[in-house]
Amino acid sequence: MEGSGGHFGDSEPFAVSSSPATAAERPEFEGANVCRVAALSTILGGDRRAIRDAAPEMEELGIPGRLISSDRTWQDVDPLESFSRLQDPLSDAGDRERVSRWEMIGETVEPQAAVAFLVTVLGSHLERESAAAAAALWRQIGTLDPRRWARRGPGWFRVWERLYDLGERDWSEPGWWGLPWSVQDAPDLERDEIDRADAAWDPAQWTDIFERAMSRLGDPYGDVFVVGVLVRWRLGRALRSPDPVTRSLAMAAFQAPDPDGDVNVAPPDAGPATPPGALVVSTMIHGTWGWKGDWWRPRSDFHEYILRNHRPNLYSRGAKFSWSGAYRDVHREIASTDFLEWAYDVAPNGLQTVFAHSYGGEVAARAVVRGARINELVLLSAPVTNHVEAATRCDLRVVDVRLRFDPVLALARSRQRIPERPNVTPVVLQQWRLDHGATHRENIWRQEDVAPRGQL
Repeated sequence: MEGSGGHFGDSEPFAVSSSPATAAERPEFEGANVCRVAALSTILGGDRRAIRDAAPEMEELGIPGRLISSDRTWQDVDPLESFSRLQDPLSDAGDRERVSRWEMIGETVEPQAAVAFLVTVLGSHLERESAAAAAALWRQIGTLDPRRWARRGPGWFRVWERLYDLGERDWSEPGWWGLPWSVQDAPDLERDEIDRADAAWDPAQWTDIFERAMSRLGDPYGDVFVVGVLVRWRLGRALRSPDPVTRSLAMAAFQAPDPDGDVNVAPPDAGPATPPGALVVSTMIHGTWGWKGDWWRPRSDFHEYILRNHRPNLYSRGAKFSWSGAYRDVHREIASTDFLEWAYDVAPNGLQTVFAHSYGGEVAARAVVRGARINELVLLSAPVTNHVEAATRCDLRVVDVRLRFDPVLALARSRQRIPERPNVTPVVLQQWRLDHGATHRENIWRQEDVAPRGQL
């Protein structure tokens, strides 16, 4: 499918280079720049293991090795102070400004340089990289107490004066939910209107809004507020984009971090063991908001491909398993309980293979650690959460299918690699792709020999 803005199809591969010149705003560089933005989000998040796991891919993207291997975390810097270089003078404008800001990250190894680059990319007329930058910046701004964004008194009023004539009509169009977002008060992504993909990308409109807002920079505290307004508007539109890749990048901004703490593994279910040669059931689990799609439903292309070529016992009857696809931890816990009950009803002797995409992988993993009888778990672009790691320590076979570098997981600041274990078979797609759903597409399974490589 061709998306708006002239970019390539959902699952088309792209090339990456460590050359700074490829940080320019060009359609042929958009895939690499989306991944660069997402990588910076992971680094800003400060999870050293997540950074090390993606180190080879980050180096391919041109991120300096000393930043990747450093023990210093950018989380040591106050998020508010990380916006302090937005007004640094640069000798060139346009593409050269972007390239200069990208090179500055390697020269200074400072979060302020990374944030300045992200703000520059935010203003891009290319839909996907602009949305990715908005998601990465929201991860920084969303951690701040809004009361700190602008000082009270005359300074606060000057911020509003700078924003007043941006044009009220621009802010009230579809996809805008107003100013009072925070991490605790994000837009309600489960509302019906989010289903409507009616916010077509208008690069000229966005460039006009961005340039007018940026012309009002002039105060370190007020500047964060101005950028926050732009980020909210951009995410609001991206969540309603007709382009599924853009929507997935925007949604990654709101994924809650994996809770700290170990996961206790329950003893195996005391139900009957699977008799030798018994016809058990295989099934599929969609990810966050995935129930709105159809790849996991009987008679869809991917379901038919797996059914006819690899798992003739793939569940194809009525009452198929589905869950809300909502993005909070409590929703995945409820889904795992429902899945345990569904699995015992349809396959009391155990499930053979569960194909689970994205956070559907965590739903399946939670069921495993609670004693679900699953012989094989095929993870498709799943974040490596504590529950997923715990499931890999259980007595089952795991096939881990994922992108070379998944920008959706990186923007969500999730880990992307399962530690090496004898029961885990990794299958990393060889070509670079942006589509978080590429791992459940029939053509990509065939092109990348996923089934033979995963011994499926």
